[in-house]
Amino acid sequence: MLEIDGSLMEGGGQLLRMATTYSAIFGVPIRIVNVRAKRNQPGLKPQHLTTLKAVAELCAAETKGLKVGSVEVEFKPNRLRSGCFEFDIGTAGSCSLLLQCAAPVAAFADGPVKIRVRGGTAVRWSPPMTIVQHVVWVGLRKMGFQGEVRVLRDGYYPKGGGLVEANIKPVRGFKPITGDVSFVTGVSGLSTCGGLPRHIAERQAESAKALLLEEGFDARIDVATPGRAAEPMSPGSVICLWAEGDALIGDDGLGERGKPAEKVGAEAAQRLVHQVKTGAYVDLHTADNLILPCSLASGTSSFTVSRLTMHTLTAVEVAKMVAGVKITVEGTEGNQGKIIIEGRGTVNPRLADQV
Repeated sequence: MLEIDGSLMEGGGQLLRMATTYSAIFGVPIRIVNVRAKRNQPGLKPQHLTTLKAVAELCAAETKGLKVGSVEVEFKPNRLRSGCFEFDIGTAGSCSLLLQCAAPVAAFADGPVKIRVRGGTAVRWSPPMTIVQHVVWVGLRKMGFQGEVRVLRDGYYPKGGGLVEANIKPVRGFKPITGDVSFVTGVSGLSTCGGLPRHIAERQAESAKALLLEEGFDARIDVATPGRAAEPMSPGSVICLWAEGDALIGDDGLGERGKPAEKVGAEAAQRLVHQVKTGAYVDLHTADNLILPCSLASGTSSFTVSRLTMHTLTAVEVAKMVAGVKITVEGTEGNQGKIIIEGRGTVNPRLADQV
């Protein structure tokens, strides 16, 4: 059994999710100690617990220590399974982070996997589902991943209650991804709100579009509000923006009580512009999501990042430690960088005969 110190580097949930994903795909039992040791409240929180239970169900794993507050867990995977699965985080915990862990596992199953997740679709400290749709999973599909995801109901803090459906087909393995310089043709986006007047979403969109036009970017930002049957359990708003062309760059802004909608939209647009102007191929958050699949790919991946974060650098260290791959990082935390990953060429044994 491989033992992993959860206090490594950032010492948060990223390490926990990646280690569990690797364990399920490789079929290697793991023990994680000092879970989330560097957080103000160490141990498993409800969203981490649901994520571990979800991956455990996908591979019929035997587990120990899966309870809120636990600082040590064991995970012994068995055969990966296809089929339909439903998971309820029970809070506004992030649906996107659960899928970040579960989607690669589902890709190595023996048949199609449908996953429905209830929780937060636009919450702090994680990419909103719209960014997952239009940036993160676009990058994964460049690597051969076959998956689509859609939001059936928005979920905002504090009640969550959003509903997301993902459909994933099995793959033989992942291809490497490369991108040194981005080529951006314009910006697209989606501004939404629920339980609030529609003009809030409209004002977010208009302010973002105005700033983007000032910076020389053609922008198309759609506005959407749910019908009465799909109203979120908590009111909220979000604007998501992404670069069109050959780049994996997106950013977002969450509405806050007392913060003008115009400021939410303008700040999201300014952050996007800043990242695009670096010329990097991948944004600072999407980079986290690419480390694991690149480590599994059959070849060398190489991409530039708008800013290296401790989150990404932690993902790099986990990939080195658990997947045993060679990764070179050019640049330092807080600055632009480049990541080169020599993938191990992991093949789905259930589809190994396919060319």
